[in-house]
Amino acid sequence: MTDHLYLSGVSHGYGDRELLNNVDLVIHHGEHVAIVGENGAGKSTLLRLLSGVETPDDGTAGLSGNPGYRVGYLAQTHGFSESVTVGDAIDSSLASLRSLETRILDLESGLADADTEELELYGSLQTEYQLREGYAAESRVEAALDKLGLGGLDRRRTLGSLSGGEQERVALACLLADPAEALLLDEPTNHLDANGTAWLESRLAAHRGTVVVVSHDRVLLRKVATTIIEVDADRRAVNRYGNGYEGYLREKAAERARWVQEYDQWLDAMAAERLQAATVADRMGYGRKRDNDKMGFDFKAGTWQSAVTSKVRNAQERLRRLEENPVDRPPVPLTLAAPLGSVTDVMSEPALEAHGICVPGRLQPTDLRVETGQKVLITGPNGAGKSTLLSVLTGNLEPAMGSVAIHGKVGYLQQELDVPTRPGLRLLPAFAAGLGGNIDEHAEGLLRLGLFRPAEFHVPVGGLSAGQQRRLALARLLLGGYQTMIVDEPTNHLAPVLVEQLEAALASFAGTLVIVSHDRALGEWFDHCARVDGGPVDGGRTAGSGRGASAGSWVRYGMQGGELL
Repeated sequence: MTDHLYLSGVSHGYGDRELLNNVDLVIHHGEHVAIVGENGAGKSTLLRLLSGVETPDDGTAGLSGNPGYRVGYLAQTHGFSESVTVGDAIDSSLASLRSLETRILDLESGLADADTEELELYGSLQTEYQLREGYAAESRVEAALDKLGLGGLDRRRTLGSLSGGEQERVALACLLADPAEALLLDEPTNHLDANGTAWLESRLAAHRGTVVVVSHDRVLLRKVATTIIEVDADRRAVNRYGNGYEGYLREKAAERARWVQEYDQWLDAMAAERLQAATVADRMGYGRKRDNDKMGFDFKAGTWQSAVTSKVRNAQERLRRLEENPVDRPPVPLTLAAPLGSVTDVMSEPALEAHGICVPGRLQPTDLRVETGQKVLITGPNGAGKSTLLSVLTGNLEPAMGSVAIHGKVGYLQQELDVPTRPGLRLLPAFAAGLGGNIDEHAEGLLRLGLFRPAEFHVPVGGLSAGQQRRLALARLLLGGYQTMIVDEPTNHLAPVLVEQLEAALASFAGTLVIVSHDRALGEWFDHCARVDGGPVDGGRTAGSGRGASAGSWVRYGMQGGELL
């Protein structure tokens, strides 16, 4: 039997919320799979079920095939105690390999007197050890730590003495020190810099066994995954797509085209049945009255009336069936050009100016000038000061020194949202609050964005997940009519197709844009635009597009240690 991970008739959830319903899934040995979907759809749950860490409420899940087939699992939060040392964590990850080495050494000591069975066992153990590259395990650990930015780390240090990101990188290095036949990883790039991420991509792409990764990183999806599995939150199901990430996007586009066609056909059918019910009596009755034979008309009136009534009734019945089985209206791809309007009233001055702003320990003295219509991307490792800079620019954080001037209407999407002040307020009124206009117009606008389904419009905001609250804030930003948008990690909590649409919408935005993002695909978009407008990227600021660049230009800044590079 071929080794594979599987779900069979699996239903699973938490409390009264079911995430998966009667799901069947097979991942064969050697497949490289990415799991995608909306935030909260059940991606991490699916990974835990496949790894055997969690048992489904109904159905079966796990590994089928060779009982010696090893599955390595990396959660978003490592499972080690903070009192464990780095060396202990590494020893734990290599325990199986070292046990194998000990068995080989024990057999070697008695090879002179070994029987056939012992010799065969010795040979099989040697083969397994060589296939697992046991002799290179220690050097592999050191190389992994070095590539993940932890080179020279003292193995006597406890995990509790490391930052959260460092702890997760140690856990990743441990997983790859003796890689299992199947590697299951949940958002492994969350705490990696560009070099670490590139190294991980090459390791996963080259892995001869199975790879299953939950990730929002579109560059990783393109380089590693040959198969995409999407968790469908609406149907509590999973859908498989072949031909890698690009194939997934093509098939999603085809699905949407079919959806649009089905919706249009449903509308046409509804209109046709209404027309049939409204006009059939008039047409048939009019045809008899033209006869001018009153006696004949009266004599046959009952027959004609019966026929008319029957046709109307049939049309109404068909209409009722159509209404009972509606086709949801497909969302329109995101667009920002229409709702945001013109920016010409502020073209005579920069959109944003900061002079000498400083937050001790978080932001070095910084000057920044963003021209009207300019698009600025700020990148850098976790803790570099990116979110602090945006908080100061938007007035959410008072700097110890310096000043900020912003011209025009400015919208801000922060990375960490405040707790809703009115948790009982339902989603649609919360979206419409302060925007003017009527509620029907706002419902239409919110539907166009595709960030929420109509069924969610009546959910109290206090009951929304963190991802849903984030999408609500994004929706208010996109339709707020802002001339300048300052956005911190806009692609968080969005499914890949929506991220692609958002990226295209931002590219077409006529206003001023300042973005902080770790999304490498978004960075590639900025690099491309920069080459079009003014030259290649030189590692920090875009060449030819520095401070004071003209409107419509594209600028990319790196950030490190609270300082713009």
